[in-house]
Amino acid sequence: MLAFGLQALVANLLSAVLAMVGIAIYVGVYTHWLKRSSPQNIVIGGAAGAIPPLVGWAAVTGDLPLAAWLFFAIVFIWTPPHFWGLAMLIQDDYAKVNVPMMPVVVGDKATAQQIWYYTLVLVPLTLMMTYPLGATGTVYAAIALGLGGLFIQKAWALLKEPGDRDLAKGLFKFSILYMMLLSAGMVVDSWPVTRSAVAAISGQVESLVSMLPL
Repeated sequence: MLAFGLQALVANLLSAVLAMVGIAIYVGVYTHWLKRSSPQNIVIGGAAGAIPPLVGWAAVTGDLPLAAWLFFAIVFIWTPPHFWGLAMLIQDDYAKVNVPMMPVVVGDKATAQQIWYYTLVLVPLTLMMTYPLGATGTVYAAIALGLGGLFIQKAWALLKEPGDRDLAKGLFKFSILYMMLLSAGMVVDSWPVTRSAVAAISGQVESLVSMLPL
């Protein structure tokens, strides 16, 4: 309650409520219920990990526009392939303590297929920040597209060789870098200097195009 009060005082009530909701989902839904009862534990429980972007957005702006919810959806869809990559790597440990993670219950092949499907959904979802929402610009879109291409490549390699734990390890490590760079891309794209540079380059390209003979 002290943390809730401090956040409501220093930031705002909306961000404080969202933070408490995230904690409740993580502790009550994921840890005490889903983690040991369902191989879909990380899918549903992943909502707890996707709430922090909403908390931060609400703390800064006091509002939750559609772009904030899209960021929530991006983290939510990213979580299963990220965590299942780790689960494939340490599935023996999960099996020993009777935690029904996806690879323990359905095997490597089915898990790799799920990682592939989620990755295919994730990449176009990240690009929606630029179009149609317009919350980000071309710099972010280029970063999201490049990172997404690498993520798809790694998910495809794992799909072809689901028993290769080195591939699972590589995908897991890249997924961490992916989310870090994707988030950094949103920040860099929002800088006034970035927007000015993009506008200047676009203007020069348009001038060159206008000079071409029709």
